[in-house]
Amino acid sequence: MGKKWTLGGRKAQGFNPLGKRTPTTQTSDRSKTSQNQKGKQGERGSDEKRNQFDKVTLKLLNLYLEKMWNPTTRMLDLSGMIKASELAELSPNLNNYIFCSKLARSIADGKPWAQALDSVNLSGCKIYTLKHLAQAFVNKDVRIQNLALANNDIADSAEVDWLVPLKLRELLLHDNPIVKKGDEYHKYVVKKLRTIELLDSVSVREWRKELLIKLPEPQDCCIPDDSRELLFQMLRMYFAAVDNQDYDGLLDAYGKDSWLSLVCEPSTKVYKGPAAAYHDKLMQQKNHNIRIREIRKKPAKAAYKGRPAIMEVLTKDIYGKVKTEHDVSTFKADAAAMGDMVFATVHGSYKYTVAGDSVVYKKSFDRIFVLRPNKTGTQWPARIANDQITLRVHQDTPIIMPAPDMKAQLMATTGLNAAFATLLLKETGGVYDAAVTLFNQNKEKGTIPPDAFQ
Repeated sequence: MGKKWTLGGRKAQGFNPLGKRTPTTQTSDRSKTSQNQKGKQGERGSDEKRNQFDKVTLKLLNLYLEKMWNPTTRMLDLSGMIKASELAELSPNLNNYIFCSKLARSIADGKPWAQALDSVNLSGCKIYTLKHLAQAFVNKDVRIQNLALANNDIADSAEVDWLVPLKLRELLLHDNPIVKKGDEYHKYVVKKLRTIELLDSVSVREWRKELLIKLPEPQDCCIPDDSRELLFQMLRMYFAAVDNQDYDGLLDAYGKDSWLSLVCEPSTKVYKGPAAAYHDKLMQQKNHNIRIREIRKKPAKAAYKGRPAIMEVLTKDIYGKVKTEHDVSTFKADAAAMGDMVFATVHGSYKYTVAGDSVVYKKSFDRIFVLRPNKTGTQWPARIANDQITLRVHQDTPIIMPAPDMKAQLMATTGLNAAFATLLLKETGGVYDAAVTLFNQNKEKGTIPPDAFQ
């Protein structure tokens, strides 16, 4: 009976024709089941032993950390911990990630120091790589400012790269082989660790300065001598003509085909409300003859070509209706010669007064001149080929409060609620001082209802 039977074309190994299991097959199945059960029991036992070992490890580490914690200096002094008798059975190895991870977990979860920890001292621990220690500290969210790693075996500068995520303020690496690299070591650490302030107890300020890109020595003026004399002579003559309202002389400063572009910024914010008309009037006064109606919502932009058009905008929209005073010595200017042209930038401010108004106003400006040097012996040293003017509010110019700010200020001063403060501003046309005066008058008369107050 050595022949094997088949059922439905398949081999029925271990079965007889009557469908009964042979004794040999039954014994084999029981053996496999028994082996699987033993294997699972072995794995379960191994996990239990590992968990028990982890608990013992963490317990010993916590006890050791409690002993080494100094609340006064906010430091865990773990120097020489690999030789500590309390940890002998753990065989501490700070070049091993598993041990570093357990240490980092104990540091991060420690009750006495978790929130107060500032420094960790791991000097004299035979550390030759910082990879596992730094990764464990990052993964377990150990936050420190100072790390002492003195008297270890760190030789490669690249090991410092692992410390970047820790964002340390102070680092001690003296008595490591890496220190023998001298100034190269200092600059490498300072370059990599941007937050470091102290390295081996020495300020890194000077090393950091050496790493900065070298810039040319600052100069009082970058303008070449020939362009400088031409520019400042031109500025003195130009603004003297403006202040003296010598527009015939000013006309000669521009070339026949010259261009002028003008950008004007409003002096005050635009808002809508009961006092909008009054506000517009004040805006017009503050900007004076700059055409505020065209620039209420955004700066005006316009370009003019030719002397007649340029003089019209200068006399009607910028200088014509005010008396100006320019002090060229306060201007900031720069210039560069390109071919036969001089490109100059000028920044400054000027004072001006308006007829019938005793207030002295100020306005700031930025100008870009493209100058073409003139023939020798002529009145102007150069003629303006292109003039770009930007007029803007001087920082000393008082800004009129927009309606919401005015109402808030009125409420704070008078104690009125929002509804009555709005009503008061409406009655006075949005004039803040008039609103305060009207409030005081009614308060003296006792005509303000109690529900008007906050």
